[in-house]
Order: sequence, then C-alpha cells, then structure tokens
Amino acid sequence: MKLNDIIKTQKDIIADGNSIENNIIETVDINVIAHFGNCPCFEITCSDVGCFQGYNNIGNLGWLIRAFYNLFELNEEDGLRLSRVKQIPCRLIFEGDGGWGSQCIGFGHFMKDKFVYSKDFAKINE
Repeated sequence: MKLNDIIKTQKDIIADGNSIENNIIETVDINVIAHFGNCPCFEITCSDVGCFQGYNNIGNLGWLIRAFYNLFELNEEDGLRLSRVKQIPCRLIFEGDGGWGSQCIGFGHFMKDKFVYSKDFAKINE
C-alpha cells in the first residue's frame, strides 16, 4: 500500500462521522519494545495525545518514515534527522465529535487537505 492510496480529504473525514482538530507534533521516534521481541514501532506524539503508536512496524519501518516525511513535506536536501522533527503543526482526526475521551485515529498536514487514518498508515509497505 502506498501513501497516495490512503490519503483522505477533510470532506471524507467529516463524511465518516469524525472530527478534526489542530495540534502540534511534539516528537517522532522509534520505540523498540522488548516484551514484544524487540519490535520496532514508529511513534508520533502530539500535544497531549499519541497520534500514532503501538503498531508492529518491523516489516515497513523505512516506508513509514518516508511516507511521514512526504505527507508533511519535510524535505531537506542534505537530510533531516528524525530526532530533529519537532514542533510540526498538524491536524488530528478524532472519533466522532472529538469530545472528551475521543480517540485520535489519524493525522494530517496542517495547511493542505491531506489526512490519513492511523490504521491505514500502519499498512504502508512501498
């Protein structure tokens, strides 16, 4: 699955009965979880919420990182270390009306009408 195959628009998100809120990506990291057999997990943490975590990414970690950089247009000619990806404006998708206790189920570009559901993003493999 490719990034372009899973891109949604704000209209799609609202039609699905979900809501969108502005936020900031605080950190992007790779967590290696020992009790899951040293499974690498790509993690995106936003202000007050983890918007992508808990997926086993052993088979597609490189593809996920590339898709994330492409979605947020994080391009620097000589490279951009993952550890430097901080304070990136974004928009988050929440279940339903996004009220207290709603789960974050996706994320998107702050200025462009490009969103992905986390469950779809986790399946990127090319």
